[in-house]
Amino acid sequence: MKNIDAILKQALTPTDEPDFWLNQKILSMAKEAVPMKKKKYKTAAVFVSAAIALGIGSISIYAAHKFLQPEHVAEKMNDHKLKDALQSEDATIINETQSYGGYDVTLLSIVSGKDLTEFAITAEDGVHDDRTYAVIAIANSDQTPISNGEHSFFTSLLIQGLNPNRYNAYTFDGVCFDIEEDGILYRIADCDNVEIFADREIYMCVSDGTGYNADAYAYDETAGTIFRNETYNGLNALFRLPFDASKADPKAAAEYIRKIDGNNANASGEERSEEDIKISEFLEKLTPENMSDYIKPIESTTKALMPDENGLLNYEYNLEADGRGYGSGSMSVDSLFPDGKTGVCISGSSSEGTFDTLLIDVFTLNEDGSVTYTVYMPK
Repeated sequence: MKNIDAILKQALTPTDEPDFWLNQKILSMAKEAVPMKKKKYKTAAVFVSAAIALGIGSISIYAAHKFLQPEHVAEKMNDHKLKDALQSEDATIINETQSYGGYDVTLLSIVSGKDLTEFAITAEDGVHDDRTYAVIAIANSDQTPISNGEHSFFTSLLIQGLNPNRYNAYTFDGVCFDIEEDGILYRIADCDNVEIFADREIYMCVSDGTGYNADAYAYDETAGTIFRNETYNGLNALFRLPFDASKADPKAAAEYIRKIDGNNANASGEERSEEDIKISEFLEKLTPENMSDYIKPIESTTKALMPDENGLLNYEYNLEADGRGYGSGSMSVDSLFPDGKTGVCISGSSSEGTFDTLLIDVFTLNEDGSVTYTVYMPK
């Protein structure tokens, strides 16, 4: 017998799907009609039900009944400040679903602002407390449960006019946190606040793999637009985000790009500084087998970490005495080791975009489930 959810989905999903922004207008009307914040989502669901009755529904409407509310995802991740932010008037409900490569991907909500989380993102250049957060749900299209860590997904905000090969979650200081609930993977993905680019088209990409996949998307260098590769045989969802253009800050945006580029590249991403190229080439050649030939450990940073109840590794180091600053963060064990097998994961960052300030994070998954963390530097 067919799964009842699959039957309902088939019955309630019309052949001709309406414009996505019509659904958003309905949701916005519902939001404006509610005097109390905590009732916002409940009332939105009433309007959604009416939309189904009128025959203007879509998979995104079905998804509104199927998934956890965004604030509940944050609550399950023990981030109560973000929970409040996702319930605030600053949050934007999206509830759009796209289905590719055997997955249903739903962008539930976005919110931007300062000091919205209990988990500070700290790097050598200080605390990154002005962020954009997106809540995403990923489910198997065939309704079978999806296991956290079974598959790898790359999520990133992308900006019109910035080549996504160069400008993506990695250069935007992005992080993500995953949980699995009732066979659905929920992800909170955040990066530096992109509202400064609100006068441009802003996208959210969700694809298979662990990094930006240039085969899954295409970039129009003339118009600066980003779009899906329709011939790609896999997951390559791409959402357009409704940011308020009045919040754009072109001056701050230009400065942010210059910071990423090390003051030597243009916004197209075609040019790269010599230092950036040197760093990239150095990191690309590192493997668990040869890393001892190129990098040396900073013994004082070595720590044995155990994942917390959410599967996160919380780490920090302080190298200010050595003139190399400090850093801290949280990483999901499943994102580092998606197959659950013991091994080594290597990543690097440079606080000033120079090879001299390059530090390499090395995570080693042990048989007992602990992870050994050590910061390395080039020899």
